[in-house]
Amino acid sequence: MARFQTVTGHCQCGAVHYRVSKPAVKIYHCHCSMCRRCHGANFATYALAPRKALVIEKGARNLSTFASSPGNNRKFCKTCGCQLFIDVASKPHLVWYTPGTANGDPGHPKASERHIYVDSKLAWYGIHDRLPEHVEGTTSPLVARTKRRRPSPSGKRRRAGRVRAR
Repeated sequence: MARFQTVTGHCQCGAVHYRVSKPAVKIYHCHCSMCRRCHGANFATYALAPRKALVIEKGARNLSTFASSPGNNRKFCKTCGCQLFIDVASKPHLVWYTPGTANGDPGHPKASERHIYVDSKLAWYGIHDRLPEHVEGTTSPLVARTKRRRPSPSGKRRRAGRVRAR
């Protein structure tokens, strides 16, 4: 693994800038309805980093808080509405930040990346990677996997058996 480099990031309009000086300990792709609606996307991705590693370099007064559920306070830019962070009461030593707003690799251990709240995902959206999928949060059971075929590079279905030379 490459050596971690401090990550910087900002909201869409640039009013809020931040820096994260330690690598993320986990990456979650959350499919719950609240995250989907807050981001207007199929799922929201969060990097969890030590709270002390986050520094708001510019625009701290431009952050607003929305208590989306008990113990979850979303921090977003008052100007452009970009969600940047979540404070989760059950994990006070960590800050959840949106790595899509960052200018670098969050530096997380790749084995820590996972999908959460997949029972709430959009019915028409399929998860096609091989990351662990939790029914709800990370302490919930993993989703049973069916064997998935990997698509061929050409996009055509592969046939079992030998391929004949032409």
